[in-house]
Amino acid sequence: MRRLRRGKVSGGTALSRSARFRELLRTPPFICMGAHDAVTAKLAEQAGAKAIYVSGFAASAIVAGEPDFGVLSQTEMFEHIRRICRVTTIPVFADADTGYGGVLEAQRTMKLWEESGASVLHLEDQAMPKKCGHFAGKQLIPPEEMRQKLRAMLEARQDPDFFIVARTDAVAVSGLDDAIERLKSYSEVGADGLYVDAPESIDHLKEISRRLKPLGKPLLFNMARSGKSPYLSMKEVYELGFDYALCPIEPMFAMHKAVKEMMEIFLREGSTNAVADRLTPFDEFNKFIGLPEMAAREKRFSS
Repeated sequence: MRRLRRGKVSGGTALSRSARFRELLRTPPFICMGAHDAVTAKLAEQAGAKAIYVSGFAASAIVAGEPDFGVLSQTEMFEHIRRICRVTTIPVFADADTGYGGVLEAQRTMKLWEESGASVLHLEDQAMPKKCGHFAGKQLIPPEEMRQKLRAMLEARQDPDFFIVARTDAVAVSGLDDAIERLKSYSEVGADGLYVDAPESIDHLKEISRRLKPLGKPLLFNMARSGKSPYLSMKEVYELGFDYALCPIEPMFAMHKAVKEMMEIFLREGSTNAVADRLTPFDEFNKFIGLPEMAAREKRFSS
């Protein structure tokens, strides 16, 4: 049964978050804003983001304090995504890594990601243990094995609007041509969207668009500033043929820098006076996380 979420109304029926994500793809471009925890997810929605992205790189850092070397289990990632989905109403795009195993594990991942409240996932063709797409030393599975996983996920999908993106990490391993041919074959088995991770130049982006755009599947771009890909604005990548993009880890990097500086200054000076203008006031933060609404609810039930 399709779960309905709060959102736009069409013909008197509330659209699910997954259906709303597909509506976004009708009027590109747009950005899926990275959120590494519940607070940043709420901030993304408040700032006007149309969708949220939950990165495996960020989850590994936030949950385990470790790099993205496949350190999180399927259930750890599921719980991380679910916490984010609980506090937001906009569509959530959640990294599914390799599906955490073979075809049966991929099917379970599909079921869990739907249960978490996510609306989109991407599945990658790396061999386990996987690595961040911008790290060295990646290995790939054969294309047929990836196609089997995609078919398994498509069969397990309960909500037909849930959006499944096929991702390839082949550029750094076997080259751009292989990456494009892999995605063509993933498209043939029914992937909804296509994603070449870590293209290395604007020429790469032009070739990806030229050869994959005719398939009629939305193309995804990763806007991470410090990886292997050129940094371009959403307008620039849209003009190259990409429909939407991820801003996956910048909120976490902003948090890291701000908190690092605050702690260093405080420990050096013994006071927060020097950084007071960078701190959200207590009352403002409580309002942001919903204290007035919660207090009113408690009063309603206790009076």
